[in-house]
Amino acid sequence: MKSKRILLFGSLGLLVLLAIAVWFFQFTLAGYRMTVPYRTAFESISDHIYINKGYSGNKEEIITLAKLAEERDKEFFGSLQCMDDTIMIFCDDDLLISKLGGDHDTLTVSFPSLKHYISVSEEYLDIDILAHELTHAEFHSRLTAMARSKVPLWFDEGLALQNDYREQYGEESWIVQTNHGKNIVPLEEMDEPAEFYAGTKEDRRFRYLNAKHVVSGWMESNKLQGLLELIDRLNHGEEFSAAYNR
Repeated sequence: MKSKRILLFGSLGLLVLLAIAVWFFQFTLAGYRMTVPYRTAFESISDHIYINKGYSGNKEEIITLAKLAEERDKEFFGSLQCMDDTIMIFCDDDLLISKLGGDHDTLTVSFPSLKHYISVSEEYLDIDILAHELTHAEFHSRLTAMARSKVPLWFDEGLALQNDYREQYGEESWIVQTNHGKNIVPLEEMDEPAEFYAGTKEDRRFRYLNAKHVVSGWMESNKLQGLLELIDRLNHGEEFSAAYNR
């Protein structure tokens, strides 16, 4: 009788684990992206690049823009170490985009190994956006999971915008929209996703604009070497504010 109960509980436990796995991989952003290479709805067109089957856009354009974005980021960082761990997903199917959970963003996961999943819809197929998302992937790849958790969102997005040359986030736009810096968003109000992404599209764009300006000034003073030192200090357990303000 005891052995039957153990067998029953064991079977129930396996069913629960199976249900959780199905839920995670089918109904969560992270799980769905992690399984794109194994899904029949997608196909590979180049190393680390996937599109949905039936994609109506130009496949060669995707490959070319991805390569140009990679070169831009390589010049910025000096080298790239994220590419072997990065999957870029291009999709023009609204249902699949909803399952991916984003039409132009980067998801970094640490388990079971470090991977970066970039999702881009046809609407956002643009070299600036691809370079922006690859900057996230490269920056994240150089940080431990603990260090990534310490980085405020304004710095993460501001750094990604260093390789995003769209005029709406340029210095001239910052001067006009902030009235020469008289109307800015305090950094402490852009630390977390709930703060940074709140409000209308215009609200979010204004935060992006402010974040780029602040990080541009920091990069001008600290250069690439300063960024690499910041990453090293964060990886050794230093708090962001201390590492950033050295």
